[in-house]
Amino acid sequence: MLETGITLAQRYEIRKQLGEGANSHVYLVYDRIDGRNRALKEIEKSSDSRLHVFARREAEIVRGLKYPYFPEIFAILEMEESDFLVMEYLQGETAGERLRRLGPRSEEEVLRWGKDLCLMLSYLHESVPPMIYCDMKPDNIMIQPEGNLRLIDFGAVQVCEDAQEFPFMLGTRGYAAPEQLELCDVLDARADIYALGVTMYQLLTGVDPGKVDVSAITVHAMRRTMPRRLARIIRKCTEKERERRYSSCEELREELDRVFSNDGNRK
Repeated sequence: MLETGITLAQRYEIRKQLGEGANSHVYLVYDRIDGRNRALKEIEKSSDSRLHVFARREAEIVRGLKYPYFPEIFAILEMEESDFLVMEYLQGETAGERLRRLGPRSEEEVLRWGKDLCLMLSYLHESVPPMIYCDMKPDNIMIQPEGNLRLIDFGAVQVCEDAQEFPFMLGTRGYAAPEQLELCDVLDARADIYALGVTMYQLLTGVDPGKVDVSAITVHAMRRTMPRRLARIIRKCTEKERERRYSSCEELREELDRVFSNDGNRK
């Protein structure tokens, strides 16, 4: 762990710690050359080499994503005890933080976010090779001050060409699709669609999906807190059998567009 005030690589001045994970720490740093604040992620070369490999893999994935909805990585610094990722510093709060601070979000806000998230996920799904995000949840959605969304934390991303390399669960229980828990199943876009449905449900209701099985909640029960059409969309997203979900995020986005169709009437 780095101390506040020190300068790394004669360039990045450590201002404060922003967060930490199993084998990593994230800091706010000041780039003395560019004159900008950056985020610096320290990845410790721990005894668990698998954690280090996954963290480096995340860095390479994000570095290759040229899309405004994802954070940018400017440099990777390799040192004796740790690797360091110099990343774009994203101001704002996560959707999870906003939910905890202000309570359930409005239908209009969640619909807008849902459609934006469909665009982000579609970009990953249509990449070559395709990628599955695998960890959609409110805490991985950054809301910037101007209202734009950014997707963060790519540690669970599965690249379809190496789908067989990970014989352990990717993602977060409660949000992860049933096939993610089965380990032996190859994932596709429908796993992300499931997690997006759970995420929208939580943002609308404030219900923690770690404490309820969203896939078991009926449209009638959902209808108490949202338009029937939106309840049906979330129900379809969170079907246990992936063959019954939307086949793509583009299809899902088109359905979300229709929720307030016909002069904005609730359906």
